[in-house]
Amino acid sequence: MSDKKTVYKKNYLRMKKFIYTLLFILTFMLACNDTDTTQPSEISEASWWPEQPVPDGMVVAKKGDTHGENALIASVAGLVAMMQKTGALDELVWIETDGIYEKWYTNLIQRIGAKERGEFDAMELLKRYQDEDFIKGYILYNPEENSELRDDMDFSYNIAASYAGAENAIIIDETLEPAIKELGYTKLLDAREISRNDYFDDLKDRKNRNLIVTMSPSYHNNIDFAIANNAMVSYNTDEVTDRIMQWVNPISPVIGWNHGDEHVFTILATQYGLFNTASDWANNLISLSAGALDADFQKINSIDPNTIDFDKEGNFHSIVLSDGDNMQWTIGSFLNNTDFWANASHGDYPIGFTSCPINISLMAPEVLDEMARTQPEHSTIIEYGPGGYQYPDMFAQDRGEEQATIQREFARKINRHVQRTGATVIGFISMDVRSQDAIDAYKIYAEEIEGITGMIAVQYAPYHGGEGDVIWVENKQGVEIPVATARYSLWQGLNTERSGNVEMVANAINKDIEGKTGVMDWTAVHAWSEFENPANRNEKGVGLDPMKWTLEQLNEDIHIVSPEELLWRIRMEHNKEQTLDIISR
Repeated sequence: MSDKKTVYKKNYLRMKKFIYTLLFILTFMLACNDTDTTQPSEISEASWWPEQPVPDGMVVAKKGDTHGENALIASVAGLVAMMQKTGALDELVWIETDGIYEKWYTNLIQRIGAKERGEFDAMELLKRYQDEDFIKGYILYNPEENSELRDDMDFSYNIAASYAGAENAIIIDETLEPAIKELGYTKLLDAREISRNDYFDDLKDRKNRNLIVTMSPSYHNNIDFAIANNAMVSYNTDEVTDRIMQWVNPISPVIGWNHGDEHVFTILATQYGLFNTASDWANNLISLSAGALDADFQKINSIDPNTIDFDKEGNFHSIVLSDGDNMQWTIGSFLNNTDFWANASHGDYPIGFTSCPINISLMAPEVLDEMARTQPEHSTIIEYGPGGYQYPDMFAQDRGEEQATIQREFARKINRHVQRTGATVIGFISMDVRSQDAIDAYKIYAEEIEGITGMIAVQYAPYHGGEGDVIWVENKQGVEIPVATARYSLWQGLNTERSGNVEMVANAINKDIEGKTGVMDWTAVHAWSEFENPANRNEKGVGLDPMKWTLEQLNEDIHIVSPEELLWRIRMEHNKEQTLDIISR
């Protein structure tokens, strides 16, 4: 790099760091302001995730040998990230993670150009920052080794993590206390002596109201992220978590996962205008998201409707894999898993994948880039949620008169990132997919999310509760947008009409099209069900293999198309003149 370019880059980075500092201070002041929580968040026009600036350097923290050592690592990493936001430090901490995360780390370093500054164990990491004077002391907690929710579960780790961001404190257990004292740190408080009924009331005026972390106290995932962004940490669906979610600003993410029935804790978030991100096993979100809003990545590929042979006769069917709104799965193992994206048959036939491209683009752009680069021509990547796991028919319902305003603001933010990621199909789960509340939400999506081909919808249970109905809503230009519900569910053990195993679903599809032409439907596939191959009873599988086996059982006059193509065909059949006009543009 020339001297002039070097000087320019340094000046640019200094200015950017200065701007990030101002934004961080403003965000912190607004987040801690005890205003009316029914108002939509004004913190960021661009994103619902906290922004992390690009660091000059990166250090790697080696995994600890004990729960206490890993708590220390997570808390140091969180505090370092907090300081890096303000410009007080110029590096971030990457916590050692095996598997595909090693690839994401390499790609991240290449994208941001950070200098690798070495590996450190827990105590070495702490000593590295001892002279910086931003760590004000330590908080004691009891490690909870049993992840099963119990009446006597020890939540002191969650409580300690909540205080750590507000107090600029590290978190340790008793075994580390002598060594930490020897370094000159003093105890700020003992989280073991603070109840879950008290910690929220004590902290709420000092915390960030634009996110919540829900994690079992047995695990360390996302604790660094919580501390870096001064977030409340909770677990369970009890009154404490309910109060925190009501306090969090609408259009904010719930990081992690929760306990119990999925729909219970998703409704808990949804009713206040929040959304789950299924990120409980996600790691290093701080580093992966550095500079994400400025990151370059390949956009999702979409079909050119001019290439579709609309004169082709017969019946048309699509098959779509569920659960892609699961962010930790997408980052962690989805792309290299031979049951799913890396399956040998992927690309041999049209298919649809529900996914979370918006959240991935904001929290791990390297992952979205990899997905788009390896996307076969007839695979549709569907923005599912959209924006995060929530039920559109219940979104912000407990925010009273502000519900519609919140829904519309959320849709506008989704639109901004749909354009950025290239997604043209959005999908979602509704509790009652054909209810008026659901239809009202679909209308808002159609009006605010520009350029989409259409939407697909499933009911929470069963997925095919919409019975294949197509609901029509108009965008702002009066163009009709289809919301196509699933008619079939490939779901092991469900065994209701038009659902069940490979043979049952294939037989139902074949029976329904007997003597008909022009039938257009789709099947939702439960990602976690294991099925038997009817052609080889000894062969079992999950994911793409059962999808392939189902398609192999279908009659020859059923044409398999991608969900995106199916939606174009539905539009053409419904309103040919309008659809031809759109395509001609």
